[in-house]
Amino acid sequence: MIQVNIDKKVREWQEAGLLDEATGLRLVDYEHKRRAASEQHNHKPPVLVIVGSILLALSLFSFVAANWQAIPDLLKIGLFLLFMVGFYVFAERVRLKTPRYVTLLRVLGFVFFIATMAVIFTTYNLSGQLTLLFWIIFAMAVLHRVLYEHVFFSILSAITAFMAVTNSFEGIGLTLIAFGLIVTWAWFHFVDESLDRTFAWLTFYGLLNIFGQYIDYEGRLWPLWSLVILHALLLFYRKQAVWQATYLFIAAVLSIGYLINVTESWLSQRPPSVIEATLLSVALVAVYLIHRRNDLLWVSLLAVIPFALFEDSGVLLAIIIEVIALAYLIRQDVTRRPTIFAFIYFLIVQMTIYFIYVWDRLDISLFFLIGALIVFALSLALWWRNRTRGDVTT
Repeated sequence: MIQVNIDKKVREWQEAGLLDEATGLRLVDYEHKRRAASEQHNHKPPVLVIVGSILLALSLFSFVAANWQAIPDLLKIGLFLLFMVGFYVFAERVRLKTPRYVTLLRVLGFVFFIATMAVIFTTYNLSGQLTLLFWIIFAMAVLHRVLYEHVFFSILSAITAFMAVTNSFEGIGLTLIAFGLIVTWAWFHFVDESLDRTFAWLTFYGLLNIFGQYIDYEGRLWPLWSLVILHALLLFYRKQAVWQATYLFIAAVLSIGYLINVTESWLSQRPPSVIEATLLSVALVAVYLIHRRNDLLWVSLLAVIPFALFEDSGVLLAIIIEVIALAYLIRQDVTRRPTIFAFIYFLIVQMTIYFIYVWDRLDISLFFLIGALIVFALSLALWWRNRTRGDVTT
């Protein structure tokens, strides 16, 4: 950028009659003050000050670490609280002057919050309440996402939510489940971003499955019941339901999971009753009939799983999922929609069926050859169909 001598330019404008003398003096005074403020704002601390600050911080941390056992418990907690509050206050002080450092300072404040909570739980022998610690950290991460609206806190919220949910499957109380649902709803409701809504939806799903363990549900169908319950969100967030592709992902995972574990231990629990299977199937179909969303049609096809589980060998379930995967792939191609995920799901279904039923009976090279022939035949049939319709060019 070309530097301009403001005094010279103002004199030129005065001589040309563009400015009067009073206005010219005000312009010169304003520019000199602005330049002085800018130079003060952009002034960088000397290298020795930076190095000295780093050494001072390292010495403080070394001193605290060396005398950690001798420091009183309240003083330990107070030190971490002091650092935490200091980072947050410092972030607010520099928010307007140097905004590029604000997020870093807030993240450091969040880190010291975690350290403070860890010290509290360690000092007061609360190691048996680690699940509570994870949910508190998750709530703090969501609060940061809501207040500061930075995508980095979306990642922190997702990571802490995963840790909280995975550490809760051994069993938590109803109060903590309710707390988790409230925090997750706040994340889902107050952050209008599809990425956050997707992570929050997955957290909801994990909490509902934990609730199934809390009520000692011993059947095979609770993951499907959780999926049905979460469709209620579509009743209140219909316009913002761009994250509904998550339903398809979970439905695909559940179908593969039921197919893999159809004869394993967790599916050898109490078999579903005919009444429960009927109610669940009706609920899954009703989801599509209520919302009339095309993608939910494939979720509602999970209604066949409850009845397919009555056949212990899993052959009926394998045939049904094979037909659904093939139909989904064909529909995506015919409607000119992306087929990559449908094709991946189709291949995963084929590999799952192979490893379950024909691993010891059919050579894997022959299996891939048969699969390739099926795919080529399918592609040729679709191409010929589109060619005869006249909407495809060579």
